[in-house]
Amino acid sequence: MKISKITIFTFIFPLMLWGCKTTSKPADVKPDIALPSSYSLDVNDRTISDTPWWHSLERPTLNRLISQSLGNNYDIKQAIARVDQARALTRQTESDLYPKIDALAEGNREWEGSDGQRGTARLGVNLQWEIDAFNRIRNATKADIAETTARVEDVKALKLFTSIEVANAYFSAVAAQQTLDLLNQQVQTDKDLLELLELRFDQGIGTNVEVLQQKSRVTESLSLIPVAQSQRRVSENRLDVLMGHAPDGQNRVTEDETLDFTASLPRVSVPADILVNRPDIRAAKAALIAADFDTAEAIANRLPQITLDGSYLLSDNAAYSGPVSMIMGTFVAPLLDWGQRKAEVERNEAVYQERLAAFTQLYIEAVGDVENALYQENRQRDFLERLDQRRIVLDKTVQETEARYGQGIDDYLPVLNALQELRQVERAIISERLNLIALRISLYSAIGGAITPSTHPEELL
Repeated sequence: MKISKITIFTFIFPLMLWGCKTTSKPADVKPDIALPSSYSLDVNDRTISDTPWWHSLERPTLNRLISQSLGNNYDIKQAIARVDQARALTRQTESDLYPKIDALAEGNREWEGSDGQRGTARLGVNLQWEIDAFNRIRNATKADIAETTARVEDVKALKLFTSIEVANAYFSAVAAQQTLDLLNQQVQTDKDLLELLELRFDQGIGTNVEVLQQKSRVTESLSLIPVAQSQRRVSENRLDVLMGHAPDGQNRVTEDETLDFTASLPRVSVPADILVNRPDIRAAKAALIAADFDTAEAIANRLPQITLDGSYLLSDNAAYSGPVSMIMGTFVAPLLDWGQRKAEVERNEAVYQERLAAFTQLYIEAVGDVENALYQENRQRDFLERLDQRRIVLDKTVQETEARYGQGIDDYLPVLNALQELRQVERAIISERLNLIALRISLYSAIGGAITPSTHPEELL
């Protein structure tokens, strides 16, 4: 039975039109919710600084430490290697769009008994080419490109996270040093008071109970010093690890560093701009687009595949010597796979829905992080102000109780109680000031603070 060219074209043309529909063209992907127009606090500003976020803290030492960590951190190096892997996979997939050409050389010789027969030899090239009529390869390539974009954004997100970690470790070391300084001052004050009480006791004015109580206070203050020293070393070791080298016991943070920073909030754009500013959200968006192209590839796999095979050989045998060329087309259409390919399409559609939900959830959490950081910083400043007011009152209380004790009006217990409260508040102020700067750092993390000037984007990788 002869099949005309018109019959073949009539069969293939509708399939080619169907194949055009397998090309995915993702629109501007957005979270699966209505985007809020502003934050609850009136801090929205369309312009966000493109300078590295940590420069706003005005710490040259911190700038240097973060710069070293971004260049040497091994987690970042792993992420960059994953980008290289993704790019290589993209090139592999894209190469399927083009013909594959292989060199071929073969020869043989046969013997029948002791009589040798003339051998045969062939030398030439083979060609194989899948015609991407239904965009299977193109969609697979686009999916790989989107996955590569996601890996690039992962690097940027990791760099932002690393800079946040370095800043937190840096100021944790500062707080530990300030606590050490405060404890040393308190120990010296306790020792001075102990000498005074012992002198009064020797003169028959005080009591042995007062002396013992003060000795207890000295030992309590001394017992807190190892804890602060440990925290300082842990923070310094963390800085070493983040910078990509083994802890060496050296301090990176100077002892005169403070926890002070500007009270003015950074510029915060509208919530929708988080989709642009946060690298982790950009990575989630790229993964979502990749899932869409994977679905399109799975649909194309349900359609026929057209492959061209060809060769050009120089042949030498008993029958013929000279060039031999061949070209053959193969048309393979799925007939019965018991729903395997359809299930793969449905699986990819489910992956898309999963990633859309993850993308939306990440965005919601990001908006919540900004809201929390803004609100908490305001409340933390109020809290610190009231703690400082309490410290002032307690300081006056200590002075008054000491005066009354010196006049013999009261015993030493009110002085001891007032001192204990004052010192707890003084240590709490350092801790809460560290919490305050941690909230500012978390705000930069939530809004997606810049990690390199926009004029030098090549420094990201």
